[in-house]
Amino acid sequence: MPFLAMYWSLMGVALLCGAALSLATGGRQDIGFYQVLGAIFSQLDEQSLTVLRDIRVPRTLIAALIGANLSLAGLLLQATTRNPLSSPSILGINQGAALGIAIGLVFPSLMIFNVDTMAVLGAALAGGVTLTLAGGFKGTLSALRLILSGVAVSAFAFALVRFTFTLDDELARSIILWTTGDISDVRWKQASPLLLWCVGGSVITFFMSHKLNLMALGEAASKGLGSDPRFTLFLGILLAAILTGVSVATAGPVMFVGLIIPHLCRAAFGTDHRVLVPAVIVGGASLMLMADGVSKLINFPEETAVGVVSALIGAPYFLYLTITAKEID
Repeated sequence: MPFLAMYWSLMGVALLCGAALSLATGGRQDIGFYQVLGAIFSQLDEQSLTVLRDIRVPRTLIAALIGANLSLAGLLLQATTRNPLSSPSILGINQGAALGIAIGLVFPSLMIFNVDTMAVLGAALAGGVTLTLAGGFKGTLSALRLILSGVAVSAFAFALVRFTFTLDDELARSIILWTTGDISDVRWKQASPLLLWCVGGSVITFFMSHKLNLMALGEAASKGLGSDPRFTLFLGILLAAILTGVSVATAGPVMFVGLIIPHLCRAAFGTDHRVLVPAVIVGGASLMLMADGVSKLINFPEETAVGVVSALIGAPYFLYLTITAKEID
């Protein structure tokens, strides 16, 4: 118990430090940490206050929501597939969402729905194809085939996204920047769907916690204890696709957040998903806030895409997991 309290305290400090770093950096050099504190106590001029209110605060909020959504999606995928390497980026869901948006932008006649919906449809389709190839809906899910199928689907979707660049020169530059995971131009209007699904996804996942705990015991044990593992798998993949889709629609395919945070939280808080759900939300938000702040400092005064920073953090950790993971096929 004392250790849990310490871990929660550390995560709270990380969240606050990440938010402060994100708010105090970027754009105008004359608005730093002390100016942010001044804004809290209404001691800032109107122009600087406008910069904070209309540019930095929505960006900070959106970075936190993206981190929370992707981490929650990663937790769902790892729990339902019982594979520690599962995440939106590894299973092709990220690139599927990117492909859905790219197709909608390049072929407006196919944009039957809005951008968020196209991203969700692309993510759901990619996730469904990956699970089908891996035997997930037949009850013969293979850990090795799952990863290989995800890599194949991701590569195919990425190739199609790159192909769309050749069809419209005007959109090519913006799509290329967006696919690196960029949130430099986000404003308040992009926060609403992220917040809606963060709250809704968190509530749904929390109520699924018991079923997710049973999934860890294996499909046979889960079924014997009254839970349908196929329904849990379907619902988990669908919810992960939605959370990933709305995040990708805003920031592009941000990599590895959904892989790292569930692992770190599991090591600190244990395997009970009733505790893991709030933990990964706070942890994911903290990581993305830190990445956002660092992305504005690496090449100052220019900005580095936040997706690049998260990939630099996550790729070595993915390599470590790949080397140390036990055979579970």
